[in-house]
Amino acid sequence: MADLIVLLRHSGKWNDECNYVDFSIEGILIKEYVSFNDLVASISNQLGIDLSSKSIKIQYKLEGNCTPMEIHNDMGYRVLNQGNIVQIDEAVQRYDSDTDDTLALDFVNSGEAIGVFELDKDLIISKTNQREVMAGQMYKDKATLKEVMENYSISQRFQFRVDRSNAVSYALLCISEYCEWRFKASSFNKLELFKVREFIDNHTCPLKDKVYEQRQASSSLIGGMIRPKLTNHKRKYTPKDIIDDVKSDLGVDVSDMLAWRAKEKEMNFLRGKPADSYKKLPGYLYTMDMTYPGSHIRMVKSPNNEFMYVYISLYAFIKGFDHCRPIVVVDGSHLKSYYTGTFVSASTLDGAGHILPLAYCVIDSENDVAWTWFFEQFKIAYGDRENMCIVSDRNESIIKSVSRVYPNVPHFACLWHLWNNVYKKFKKSHAKLSEIYFSMAKTYIQAEFDSLVEKVDIRVKEYLELAGYKK
Repeated sequence: MADLIVLLRHSGKWNDECNYVDFSIEGILIKEYVSFNDLVASISNQLGIDLSSKSIKIQYKLEGNCTPMEIHNDMGYRVLNQGNIVQIDEAVQRYDSDTDDTLALDFVNSGEAIGVFELDKDLIISKTNQREVMAGQMYKDKATLKEVMENYSISQRFQFRVDRSNAVSYALLCISEYCEWRFKASSFNKLELFKVREFIDNHTCPLKDKVYEQRQASSSLIGGMIRPKLTNHKRKYTPKDIIDDVKSDLGVDVSDMLAWRAKEKEMNFLRGKPADSYKKLPGYLYTMDMTYPGSHIRMVKSPNNEFMYVYISLYAFIKGFDHCRPIVVVDGSHLKSYYTGTFVSASTLDGAGHILPLAYCVIDSENDVAWTWFFEQFKIAYGDRENMCIVSDRNESIIKSVSRVYPNVPHFACLWHLWNNVYKKFKKSHAKLSEIYFSMAKTYIQAEFDSLVEKVDIRVKEYLELAGYKK
């Protein structure tokens, strides 16, 4: 059941045009489907009306109808709350219990009305793109008001400093000590609503005080501006791009650090904090295990209950490997997220020459313990097939772990990784060297291989011999 913000207008009067004028406002919070009696009780409590000696009459006016209509039971309130009423002006009238309706209406017409009940939500500002700021405005909460004032200061090319800020008040002064500009707002009747109480929009400060770095271009303000551009996770949106966009849209120069903080805040807002994602991991793994029975899924935590490793081999991967050549290609990729780590994968080729994933895993880093754990889990899932071999780069931890977990399974160096090492280590004649290198790798004739080796630079030849021609 939703809550409704209700504004009570009081100390006003109905004019000749049947509009309630010269009023003050207070507010209450009620349930959407509150009963008429509860509504009366809430109003009387807020206005301090003693129902033992006083009564409350509630009236409202429909657009195009000058005669106020009265709510006197639950049905009347539901009609008001659920009807398609474009504009509503309601009055709450209290009167002596021994008076009749005529006298009560006389009180209204004579300007002695004490309360008005208002549901016009257009009076409450909820969007942060509000351009005009003035005393008497009502904002849905303090956060909205703060962002409106930040936007306002940037558009007007000045800076303010916070004089007071807490749960019930928000006061600003110009950054210049001798300037008359000031702004005061406070909570409205202990609700989340904030009302502008005072606003002197007159600057008497020197020009130099207005041209310092714009402090109101905060990370929160910039984050709200760039949020639509971060919804596409494939888009590359750098701090440099943010700086350019802020300069173009707001005319303000911001630092790299401010742009980076704004992006981090919005990424957390859109995708959640990384720590919260890790908390959901056990539930995710459980759901996956129930959805794909027969899979091998494991997670390891540290003694401090912190995440360390996770391994996943789905049942479809395990059954598919039975129909593929027993060649397992293993590789790792460094994660660049907040908690870093290394993503590890194992794959093979199916009969159509397409890549079939066998396992994927996240470990803390490429070390002996982590790689050993990975191959132990792989062996549990897939066993030890005849003529199986493992292919990877020449990472020492991988080579050690394979020899420990699979002592009878040969390890071979990945052709592409080895070539990248040669390319980076030896800078000359890459085109010629590439042709010889890949020809050596693809030949099945010893004589051809020996002939090609003789054409290789002596330093490259020594490096490949160290790697091992057989691998």
